[in-house]
Amino acid sequence: MNKPRSDLTQGSLLHHLLKLAVPITCGYILQDAFNIVDMIFVGRLGPAAIAAVGYSGNLLRLVGIFSLGISTGAGIMVAQYLGARNHAQASYVSMQAILLAFFFSVGISIVGYPLAEFGLRVIRTTEQDVLQLGTTYMHIILVGISTMFLSMTLGSIFRAGGDAVTPMIVLIFSTLINIGLDPLLIFGLWHFPKLGVAGSAYATLIGRGVGVVILLVLCFSGRAPISLRNVQFRTDLVEMLDILRLGIYSSMQGFWRHFTRLGFLWVINPYGKFAGAAYIICMRLRILVMNPGFGIANAVAPVVGQNVGADQIGRAEETARMGNIIGTSLMTGIGALFLIFPSIFLRIFTDDLGVIEIGSDFLQWLSPTFGFIAFSLVLGKALNGAGDTFSPMMITLAAQLGVGLVLAILLSHYIGLKGVWIGIALSNVVQGGAMWLWYRTGRWKTKKVINNGGSDSTRKVV
Repeated sequence: MNKPRSDLTQGSLLHHLLKLAVPITCGYILQDAFNIVDMIFVGRLGPAAIAAVGYSGNLLRLVGIFSLGISTGAGIMVAQYLGARNHAQASYVSMQAILLAFFFSVGISIVGYPLAEFGLRVIRTTEQDVLQLGTTYMHIILVGISTMFLSMTLGSIFRAGGDAVTPMIVLIFSTLINIGLDPLLIFGLWHFPKLGVAGSAYATLIGRGVGVVILLVLCFSGRAPISLRNVQFRTDLVEMLDILRLGIYSSMQGFWRHFTRLGFLWVINPYGKFAGAAYIICMRLRILVMNPGFGIANAVAPVVGQNVGADQIGRAEETARMGNIIGTSLMTGIGALFLIFPSIFLRIFTDDLGVIEIGSDFLQWLSPTFGFIAFSLVLGKALNGAGDTFSPMMITLAAQLGVGLVLAILLSHYIGLKGVWIGIALSNVVQGGAMWLWYRTGRWKTKKVINNGGSDSTRKVV
């Protein structure tokens, strides 16, 4: 808290990466630990509850891609302005990003609430108990979805300034609140109401909301990488459009990624709730393995951003190379455990032998591709930090939709459920390989989004 902003354009790159990556990774692990605990609690309500929360979660992540765009656009601009030593403009951009995140989330709530049940039916959720529970869960989260938008945007702003510790501490606090409320609201312990799946949703919103309030207080009190204390509280449509123009491709990248996952659910659902539950649990485990990759990738982005802003392209390139080696090594090693001992990890969530058998088969196809996923994560974020958000989006579209989903649909007709697993695995290999090849062209080195002079009249989005 005493030194909220870090200069990532000087000093040891390895030190900067580890200083950012360790708390970011801890935050992801903590969040994933909560997701595991949450799924364990929900799992005690039965397979229908697991499927309902899992299907709803996938739809909500699809909705949340707008927050990804806003947070990515804001993070890139703030990092490059701080690298160019224009702290006033970095703070101004941050204010506009916060307002934009709030306005967008309100619009999402208004539009999404009446369409919740329709969304579940689109992915071929036909079992009435799953449909009812999922609709209830989505309604509650949609009402308070501004907490998701603001949390992602504020976290990106802090990391852009080289502060990953504060968001981690806030996440720890909000997650502890979430975990504490889960059993109380799901099972009705003590004098709390027994809300079932709805209790999980309420606990999530309360935990996120507390975290957002804390981060906002830090920004307005001057204990953040940027200070909102003297920034005029008004909407600037031009600035908001600049943030959106830069972040729209990250939103589209997230959209295609989550759309494809919904497509996989569309293919899997006819195989029954056990196949659906196995897929959802395995995807949770996949995220657990990806945590180190996410941590390194989200550390690479602000370091690349600040150095590109300071016209230190060679230093930015070395950051991406170093981050890629670390991320790939970690994810490959951890993924090996899932390949060798799949059933052990699946039993954390369920003791149903049918789900474990299906899930073990999926994990043995998925695990060998984790190194390629690391390529995609780290190099994609390096490209983002430099201002290239279009290329990662196109690569994701081609790999996930053009390869993964198409293969899953075709192969499932000939070899059944195993064809879905093969399609998902091959899409990861194609995406990682393509991201590496594009990065190697070096075109990202010209994608700076600001002018070092820092004035509004000369700033542009390339």
